[in-house]
Amino acid sequence: MTARDILTPNTPSLGFGAMRMPDLDHARKMVDAYMESGYNYFDTAYAYGGSEELLKNTLTTRHPRESYMLANKLPPWEIKKPEDMEATLKESLKRCGLDYIDFYLVHSISDARDQHIKDMGMFEFAMEQKKRGLARHVGFSFHGSTQYLEEILNRHPEMEFVQLQLNYIDILRGPAGEWQALALKHNKPIIVMEPIKGGSLASLPEAAEALLKAADPTRSIASWAMQYAATLEGVTSILSGMSSLEQVQDNLKTFKDLKPLTLDEMDLLENVLKEMSKVSSIPCTACKYCHKVCPKGIDIATCFSLYNEAKRGESHMWNRKMFYNLLPNATKANKCIDCQLCIEYCPQQINIPGELQIVDEAFKN
Repeated sequence: MTARDILTPNTPSLGFGAMRMPDLDHARKMVDAYMESGYNYFDTAYAYGGSEELLKNTLTTRHPRESYMLANKLPPWEIKKPEDMEATLKESLKRCGLDYIDFYLVHSISDARDQHIKDMGMFEFAMEQKKRGLARHVGFSFHGSTQYLEEILNRHPEMEFVQLQLNYIDILRGPAGEWQALALKHNKPIIVMEPIKGGSLASLPEAAEALLKAADPTRSIASWAMQYAATLEGVTSILSGMSSLEQVQDNLKTFKDLKPLTLDEMDLLENVLKEMSKVSSIPCTACKYCHKVCPKGIDIATCFSLYNEAKRGESHMWNRKMFYNLLPNATKANKCIDCQLCIEYCPQQINIPGELQIVDEAFKN
């Protein structure tokens, strides 16, 4: 698939999100299996610790340059002065072992970062890299309000595509449908991120999972979320943050002879959401952006993950409380000092200190 195909809505393709890749040998098998099936779109970021270097060792030094496309991102929170953007881009190219980036994005833009992005001239910098030949296509990934997305699309019509978090929770119960509609209104191809919402749509509460298994016991729970994203209008590629060869193979199975969801299947997902709504959870996707700014070193993503798993049922609570108690005391939820530094960095806009207090109460002995 060429870059032109990615920017032209047709049958959505499977993208390889390199945020959660495992050890080198396993990662090489994943990359090879993915490419052998005819797919070639990889997504990484300066902020994904170790991801760029891992792609260099699994992809860019092992496969011809014309055989793959790579997306990378400029992180606003790392830029303190305009010249930092050039240094960050050079570092990304070096880490990836590349001379140019196929798709260059301003990373995780939001209402709160808007003034800083304007002050630094980040969109203008991205366009300049296209003129220089260091980026073939430019766009942005988005985590903000609907009003802000429309403002950005009006302000920067030169952006060629948008990367949006679209999944059946955020579409059917949140504002993501409005984001999709705006992208369509502005004729921007959509790259989908978090189609499984950080893995939470691959492991559902028992009653919700039973509905999907009853409908088709031969397929994985995650495949329903991937097929849902592929059904959405305007979507050209769906990124999956795959962390095992089994996940690669499951996604390849889903995308083979891919068909849109039927109306009955859409109704089924509505019923799944009704079951999920009976069990409260924290919408964390384990991106860990908050970890780097937490002054106490709390393992926020693990705290939230264990809590979410515990809420699936009483039998899960005892097991997950045991694992929580095994965490180093310095990394537990009760160490939060409510400094709120983490909130700005959360793409999901979670009130992290408030949720950590809930986790602490749930897991107290």
